Amino acid sequence: MNQQESARPANPWLMRAEHRPDARLVLYCLPHAGGGASAYRDWANGLPAGIDVVAVQLPGRENRIRERPAIDLDALADAIAADHRGLPYALFGHSNGALLAIELAHRLAATGPGPAHLAVSGSPPPALAAPSRAVSQADDAELLDWMMEQGGMPDTLLAHPELLELALPAVRADLAWLEAYRPAPRPPLDCPLSAHAGDDDERVPGDVLTAWSKETTADFTARRYPGGHFYLIDALPVLLGDLAEHLSGPRL
Repeated sequence: MNQQESARPANPWLMRAEHRPDARLVLYCLPHAGGGASAYRDWANGLPAGIDVVAVQLPGRENRIRERPAIDLDALADAIAADHRGLPYALFGHSNGALLAIELAHRLAATGPGPAHLAVSGSPPPALAAPSRAVSQADDAELLDWMMEQGGMPDTLLAHPELLELALPAVRADLAWLEAYRPAPRPPLDCPLSAHAGDDDERVPGDVLTAWSKETTADFTARRYPGGHFYLIDALPVLLGDLAEHLSGPRL
């Protein structure tokens, strides 16, 4: 780590597992509902050294567990704009994080350089994102059932009810944001966009995944992987290989 990098002030919104001061591109990764930055802790190991992997840490989870769970896209956009410091950057979001990613892309492009690539995963596009049922106000048992249905529930949460109790407020906050989400009409982005999903993810059937193409005027690709909503747990090496290819394109 060079002196400039070590002097960079810590930002609670952004977490780096590994500092890469010589990177040519920054990849900001947004988590699923209730998820934290630890979901991306292994990504730097699977991506080229030229990509600086930064995980977004929303309030109310992991090292920010004492804060009230909330989504503040303006504050997050400001943090990213200050962090990439003119380097090309890309955004990746899974599930709820995919919608956060596209909202950030629009905000950042409106006030400065937009992303060089947007990668979305496990989510319908904004126009089709209304949930089939509202669960943010459900009791704990029903909310837990919903979480189990989605898959990807960490064993540590199931084995330690006290940890699960701490995680539920963040899940509720993210789902409440999704249930109220109504994107305003706007022009599409002008950056390449890739959409990713599991073969068995019922919330993202084929025509829904390809509908992401309407969100950009640039190149669009879509790919499916074996698995369900949390396909990226087992298919991570393949997904990271695809992302590495996208992030080495001519715009970068």
